[in-house]
Amino acid sequence: MERDFYHYWFNGFEESLININENDKNTILKYCGKACSESYTKDIYINVYKNSQNLNDFVNKLKERFSEMTIDLVNKNEINIIYHYCACDLVKKGYIKSSVFCECSRQSLLYNWETILGINNVEIKIIHSILGGENTCLFNIKLNNGFTK
Repeated sequence: MERDFYHYWFNGFEESLININENDKNTILKYCGKACSESYTKDIYINVYKNSQNLNDFVNKLKERFSEMTIDLVNKNEINIIYHYCACDLVKKGYIKSSVFCECSRQSLLYNWETILGINNVEIKIIHSILGGENTCLFNIKLNNGFTK
């Protein structure tokens, strides 16, 4: 019975997100992404950053902590993160299926990176996603001021 409630509830939430304007949708998903980050990944990013010598070292240590992703350095100010499966608990449990929620993942990544490098020092774009029909999720990260320690 409980499972049915959550499926119905998230279906309603998904429909509401699909039917509201982009600004409101992004505001909601910004706070959802931040909450997701606070629950797990932010502390990993902080600890890895504190124990890294440079961007290369940081990327290699992140790879060790997150088996679901590959991180490729494009250049000293640009990174691609590839998720080989969706790590979102809500997707894994079947509660959400729409690519509209990929903005939550983008916002979670943005919050992680801005926590270590500062607000407005990072830009993140969704290139493609599993929920959007692709085999992987690809996020492009631009470090506006480079990787500073």
